[in-house]
Amino acid sequence: MNNLSIDNWISLVGISLPIIGGMLTFVVKSYSDAKKKNEELRPNVFITYKRFRKNDFFQEVLILKNYGKTTAQVKEISIQPLFHNNGNISLSDFNPNSFSSIRNLPLAPGQEIQTLIGISGANNELIVKEKRHFRITYSNIFFNKTYISEYDVDETYFPVLNHFGNDDEITVMLDTNQFSKLLAVNKNK
Repeated sequence: MNNLSIDNWISLVGISLPIIGGMLTFVVKSYSDAKKKNEELRPNVFITYKRFRKNDFFQEVLILKNYGKTTAQVKEISIQPLFHNNGNISLSDFNPNSFSSIRNLPLAPGQEIQTLIGISGANNELIVKEKRHFRITYSNIFFNKTYISEYDVDETYFPVLNHFGNDDEITVMLDTNQFSKLLAVNKNK
């Protein structure tokens, strides 16, 4: 190495720098692509509502669903305030806050779990409408990375589906009263 002339050193550095730069670029790009692919394949867990009238009874259901592409391990669900109603109906037939007791539940991609949170007469007079805060802590079952879905839902203006015919055929309709409320909310924004 000591026998190399200045010209040889310049040539060696001139050849080595692009090779080292290319290797560094390849490593950074590979890491970035792998991270992006992991984010695309991550689980995505949310709670949604399904409200509907059927046979003159109003029913409200919470749905926990993994919208992602890999299995989620649902570690904990927090709902504030908890669900309650104004009526004297017995809650012994169902627990409207059963999602709050979920711990370490695996949820496959596209899988959903439903729980009944309320049933009442046609006017939905029993279920208390509030602004609720949802916090779902879950992890990617393969990479053990923890995610948190946290959001608020104002239940007052949430749409209602009406069921007609058998359970396989669902027609979506908004009540006139709810439609006007939705329009009023959107006009104020």
